[in-house]
Amino acid sequence: MKKFICLIFVFLNINIYAYSELYESDLYYLDNNEVLLYKILNWWSNKSHENSTEFCFNNIKVRSNKPLILEYDKKFKKLKVYLKEDFADLISIFENKSVYLKNEYINKNYFKSLKAEAIQKVNSIIFKNISLSEYEKINKSQKILAFELEGKVAGLLAHSGKLSFHTSGEFLCPCPLKPDERFDIVFKLLNIKTKEVLVKYLLKD
Repeated sequence: MKKFICLIFVFLNINIYAYSELYESDLYYLDNNEVLLYKILNWWSNKSHENSTEFCFNNIKVRSNKPLILEYDKKFKKLKVYLKEDFADLISIFENKSVYLKNEYINKNYFKSLKAEAIQKVNSIIFKNISLSEYEKINKSQKILAFELEGKVAGLLAHSGKLSFHTSGEFLCPCPLKPDERFDIVFKLLNIKTKEVLVKYLLKD
C-alpha cells in the first residue's frame, strides 16, 4: 500500500518531473512504472521509513535520455559509444571497481566481426574491429540509441544515499537477507524505436 501511495505521489509531481535535470539525463522505471527515483530515495531515507522494505527486491530499469555520442576511428576500426554525463547516477552498481560486466549477446545484424569483451563502465562502450559500413549503419540510428541498465533493489546505502544493486556496503535501509535472491545486473545498448538489442552485458550475482 505504501508503495502504491509513493508511486501516486511521484506521478502527481508533473512540474518537478518536467524540469528536473535528473529526468533529462535518465529515465527510471520501478517494475516497468516510470518514476522519479530521487523522490523514492528521499522518502526511504526519512527516519520514519528506515525500516521499510517496500522497495526491496523490486526491479529497477534505467534508460539514458540524452543522445549517445558515437566516435569512429577509421584507422584502428574502433567505435566508442558514450555519454558525456554519468549514467544511472542514483544507483550504486558495483561495490568493487574491479568488477566487469561480461558480454552476453552480440547482434550480428550490426556487428559481423565484433569480439566479445567485458566492460567496467556503464556510460561508455568501446567496440573493436568495426568496419566503416557497420559504423555508418549504427550512426544512422544514433538519435534512437540508448543505454539501458537493469538490476534489483538490495537496499539504500548510508553514505551516498544511493539505491544499491549489490548487497555489500553500509546500508541506511538494508533489505532482509534472502539466500535464494539473486542480484544479477544487465546492461544493454538498444534501439528504443525497434526495441532491438545491439549488445548485452551481464554480471551474475
